[in-house]
Amino acid sequence: MTSAARRDGLITHTRGAAGLEPAVSAELDGHLRRHRNATVATIGASGAPQLTPVWYHWDGEALTASLPGWTVKVANLRRDPRVAICVDDEVAGCYATLTGRAEVVEGRPTDREAVRDATMPLLLKYLPEPEADVRWSRIDADGDRVLIHLVPARILWRAGVR
Repeated sequence: MTSAARRDGLITHTRGAAGLEPAVSAELDGHLRRHRNATVATIGASGAPQLTPVWYHWDGEALTASLPGWTVKVANLRRDPRVAICVDDEVAGCYATLTGRAEVVEGRPTDREAVRDATMPLLLKYLPEPEADVRWSRIDADGDRVLIHLVPARILWRAGVR
């Protein structure tokens, strides 16, 4: 299903058999790759929304965040995988909201390298390699780090203020 830009400038990308329609533009892809934080919205046990800013990595197809497994947002996603993730540019006024069902990817206690390997591109987005290695050692000291992986079913994109 394709959707042209609406009067308010919003473009809806919906996942079909061939991927997102319309395809992710270079502008949207650049927006998702460039920004530092995303706000993750999960559904709490009471049904209320729970929002948290997180660092993330967009690879052109999916958004991944690396989080402590003991957090409320991870508990919420284990119970109900529905999620909305918003990446906004407060200066330009553009934003992308990705929705769908997130997967919680757990590393086996004997194989932390899988979670580390997926977390490093995220850390390297923000930190030089030596600092990223130190940060990984600190954030996974308890061995409870998990990944939240979202291949969006829908992206709502607003390219900027009109």
